[in-house]
Amino acid sequence: MRVKFSNKVVERLEVELIIAQRLNNLRLYKMVRGLLLIAEEISMEDIGRILKVNVRTVYDWLSNFLTRRFSWLLGHHYLGRGRKCKLTKEQKQHLYDIVEKGPEEYGFDCGIWNCAMIVEVVVREFNVVYNPRYLSSLLKKIGLTYQKAAFESDHLDEEKREEWLKVTWPQILKEAKEKKAVILFDDEVSFAQWGSLARTWAPRGKQPKIKTTGKRKGLKMFGAIGFFDGSFHYMECEEKFNGQSYILFLKQLMMKFTCPVILIEDGATYHRSGIVNTFKTQMKVEGRLFVHRLPSYSPDYNPIEKLWKNTKKEATDYKYFPTFEDLRASVIRAFNKYLQDALKVICVMKKLRVEAGVI
Repeated sequence: MRVKFSNKVVERLEVELIIAQRLNNLRLYKMVRGLLLIAEEISMEDIGRILKVNVRTVYDWLSNFLTRRFSWLLGHHYLGRGRKCKLTKEQKQHLYDIVEKGPEEYGFDCGIWNCAMIVEVVVREFNVVYNPRYLSSLLKKIGLTYQKAAFESDHLDEEKREEWLKVTWPQILKEAKEKKAVILFDDEVSFAQWGSLARTWAPRGKQPKIKTTGKRKGLKMFGAIGFFDGSFHYMECEEKFNGQSYILFLKQLMMKFTCPVILIEDGATYHRSGIVNTFKTQMKVEGRLFVHRLPSYSPDYNPIEKLWKNTKKEATDYKYFPTFEDLRASVIRAFNKYLQDALKVICVMKKLRVEAGVI
């Protein structure tokens, strides 16, 4: 049996082949590929072997194409791609809105959703029944994920946070340019000798066990990072974080710079103690230190917080410290990497630097 397709038909079939690949539609791909092989005058038996289908199937493809032409192929673009969803687009959006508002808003007593509860919502709202195991895949398709919540302080002042982003921070950048000053973000952190835990891959049913001394002693550190150059500065605090120890850290910072320093800090009580304010005032009069305070309860605006998180991931997560010196050595190794490679510091300020136009 010989069939001759025009060049125009062959070109259209080649386009359909590309579409089938893009749709990841194997069935359509084989049909179009079979028709193209027929156009190359390959025998039906050989086509069946190449595409691993029955010869009768190849004849059926040809018969359908000759009678129904390209409309037949178009009808297979989205066939075999899973069961049609039971919910309409509008119903999916309504379900999304319900889940976003939370279970208590809908009338449940608990504060977290599970699939069984959402199955009940779908039945109530749309009179449609889903298996809880399948429902999770539907929720993912409409943009929902199963994730752990995070605490947010009820003392947040959104107006002041907005003011910081749109007014204060741009003014600080302008001030730094005018004064030819460096910008430093500072903060304090404590690393526990008993280590820290995080998520990791492990064999199913075998929860990782990490040794710990159980000692509650912590390694306290002051730190600061340079916004423009990615510099890193730190000082160990042997006693408590207080005004006296903070002044020592500030003095250590000031010794490293001959240019003015713009320091951005949080609202810790000892940051604004009497002796600290006296020192800051003296430095400001001398034109050396200018301090700005972040909005209350806004650690997300201080990029050094991300650096502390990275440090714990590298230095203390899943690690056993028999002695306090072992803990100190591990943290210092991580700090030394920041001193040697400024990119490790700059990466925690990437978004802030891009918005500020700093390359």
